[in-house]
Amino acid sequence: MAQANSQNAQKKTITDKFIEFSLNYIPDSMVFVLGLTVFVFVLALIFTDSTPWGLVEDYAKGFWELLSFSMQMCLMMISGFVIANAKPVRRGIVRLIDWPKTRGGTIALFALITGVISWLHWGVGLMATIIMGKEIAIRKRGQGFHYAFIVAMAYTSMNIMANGISQAAPLLSATPGNFMEKIMGGIVPISQTSLSPYMMTFLVLELLALPVVYYLLMPKKEKAVEISDELYKEFTAEPEKVDASKKLTPAERWERSRVLNTLIALLILIWFGDHVITEGVSKINLNTINFALFGLGLLFHDSPHSYIESVKEGATTVYGVIIQFPLYAGIFGLITFSGLADEITELFISIATPGTYPWIVFIYTGIMDFFVPSAGSKFVIEAPYLVPAAQHLGVPVSQVINAYGTGAQMANLIQPFWAIAYLAAFRLRFQEILPFTFMLWLFVFIAGSLWFLIFPFGW
Repeated sequence: MAQANSQNAQKKTITDKFIEFSLNYIPDSMVFVLGLTVFVFVLALIFTDSTPWGLVEDYAKGFWELLSFSMQMCLMMISGFVIANAKPVRRGIVRLIDWPKTRGGTIALFALITGVISWLHWGVGLMATIIMGKEIAIRKRGQGFHYAFIVAMAYTSMNIMANGISQAAPLLSATPGNFMEKIMGGIVPISQTSLSPYMMTFLVLELLALPVVYYLLMPKKEKAVEISDELYKEFTAEPEKVDASKKLTPAERWERSRVLNTLIALLILIWFGDHVITEGVSKINLNTINFALFGLGLLFHDSPHSYIESVKEGATTVYGVIIQFPLYAGIFGLITFSGLADEITELFISIATPGTYPWIVFIYTGIMDFFVPSAGSKFVIEAPYLVPAAQHLGVPVSQVINAYGTGAQMANLIQPFWAIAYLAAFRLRFQEILPFTFMLWLFVFIAGSLWFLIFPFGW
């Protein structure tokens, strides 16, 4: 018994040290992008023939390259929040939770529903998993659901969103006029990446495996630590009711009317349906996805007032994109215009073979994402050398995007940056969910490695 306690203490110490390192030495993403700018500048100065002033000009040349992409990502993030925050979506989540009557059934439903939603749109998935996780903790209290385990399940839904149709890399690569179009030799349709048979097969296998993995990791009922009384009272507190007797002005009645929302939403969604039917899924890109999400958000909210209030709340999530993407575009300019991309490309060519290159990309970007935890912005600085190396080795560019997307999300399972929203919503510390998320990281690492090593060229 004493030996078991000693081993548990040792495990806890290792976990605490790991988290302490992450929280104390992995700074805010703004610090990363500024530090990375200096680092890349020095690398370009050492390994290329560029002068310091020439590099400054390269930086300025690239600084505004991502304005369209920045706006597209802002709209995608806000639209996802708006949809998940709509009353019908919240009511639907509550009804779903009441269906299964066992712990195993609840876990399976949670994994499948949140996995599919996250694959469709990571922003909607983030909100939906938080809502669903809270409702499970509240409505299934007394059934032995370990609270930290519920939060870990919610957070690890990004396993599925990694190659979803809302991810930046595949959507950007499919959008005409993107910054990589010339380097890639044209656009890469989403039918070759997120919607390819290759990645859809991997998705289905992972989606089916996750409930099993969750079930094996779930603490036994007698050892479960459920939601605390304090949090239960906080999450179930009734919101203040609005005075329904107040007489509305004509302007206020229009603001709270469903007519205009529904009309515009239907026009948008009919166009999107016609576009998919006539053009095919290969023509889906950032613009068409955002257009459809815009329409869905309008449809799910019962008035312009409700919609705009949700947008105001969701807009607080995009400040990082607005201010950081130009800085990443500047780094893109340094890498691309200085010739540094060519040097890094040669390095990858020297250590890879056509059969191992997708796996190397999977591992490399998984490591990079631990230090630069943003798949969208990181793609901007990695693509200029990862894509040319693939072309030289004869590896399809689509495979680079697939491996990149899978690896980029893997590190987030052991990195607290993207967990902040979940931890704030559930009132937990990262230390409490890491033992579970680490095991999910191990699962993704093994599954992804096998997939890209056995099928390096897709099919």
